[in-house]
Amino acid sequence: MMRRIRQLVTASLLLVAFLVLSGSLFVISETEQAVILQFGRPVRVIVGDRTPEQMEEIESWMEVNAPDVAVSHGPGLYFKVPLLQQVRVFDDRIMEYDDEPADVVTMDKKHIQVDCYARWRIINPLLFLRSIQTEGAARSRIDDIVYSVLRQELGRSNLIHIVRSTNSPIGLGDYVRLVNSISYSDTLGDLVMEEGELSEDVSLVRVPEGQGRIAIMDRVARTCRQMLLEYGIYLVDVRIKRADLPAENQQAVFARMQAERNRISTRYRAEGRRVAANIVAGTDLEVDSILAGATMTSLTIRGAADSAAAAIYASAYSSFPDFYRFQRSLETMSEVMGADDRIVTSTSGGIFQYLVGRPGDLR
Repeated sequence: MMRRIRQLVTASLLLVAFLVLSGSLFVISETEQAVILQFGRPVRVIVGDRTPEQMEEIESWMEVNAPDVAVSHGPGLYFKVPLLQQVRVFDDRIMEYDDEPADVVTMDKKHIQVDCYARWRIINPLLFLRSIQTEGAARSRIDDIVYSVLRQELGRSNLIHIVRSTNSPIGLGDYVRLVNSISYSDTLGDLVMEEGELSEDVSLVRVPEGQGRIAIMDRVARTCRQMLLEYGIYLVDVRIKRADLPAENQQAVFARMQAERNRISTRYRAEGRRVAANIVAGTDLEVDSILAGATMTSLTIRGAADSAAAAIYASAYSSFPDFYRFQRSLETMSEVMGADDRIVTSTSGGIFQYLVGRPGDLR
């Protein structure tokens, strides 16, 4: 009986020892950090992986704001007093903040829907516990600060500054090349032509240093980072995911853009047809000029040849008058008589003398 009682007591003591031991030991992994509380007051802080500079800043802050709280560093097995002390564990990884898009008005009065995201982590778990306590409350505070600063910075910038990603366009310094819309009128006279091509109307818009989207977001990140450090939060970065027009304006803007491009394409086609008509008319004029010149040259050559032939004939006829009269008579007969015609002539003269011939006459 006594032996059984001793066994029960031993088992009870072992159980109590196990419970005390299990309640006093806890593990902090590589992705965690913690604050040990005793009756609601912090007695120890276990921070995660930090750079030497960050660790020095935390220790300096602890010396001023919590000198009686011990500081430990890194993952491992830790001890606490059972039942008297509790452990609040926080995530030590970089966490994501991403909320719904919000309406922002730019300096040039453009309404856009801006969707941004941020990356953050708990840098000082004790300060985080004192000021915010939970990750849900931290996301709510980040939302308030980020969108407040973002609206303020975007409200100081024009839309062109927000959509650009660089501050130094190649070859233009601080300037951006913009193609202006072609003016529309009832005539084509307002279009600028250079060597037969339609010239676009361009202008240069100066974008001062520090006004590109990257510079704007860097300023937002620096400002938000400084404000969130008061809550033990380190903001890694803030970026714009999307910057769209409001949904109710998108279709109207797209329709207007499409109509504008259709008008520009129509004018390009009309100008192309006008240039083509000018080219065809010029070609036809050149062809007619060449044909007229060739005709004039041929007529000149033919007239000179006829004049030379007439001179040769005149010289030959003056040397042989009888032959000329005979030739003219034959030509006359050829013109007035057909193949089946008969001629009746007098024998006393006229053409008869060339038909019968006489001694001494030309045969």
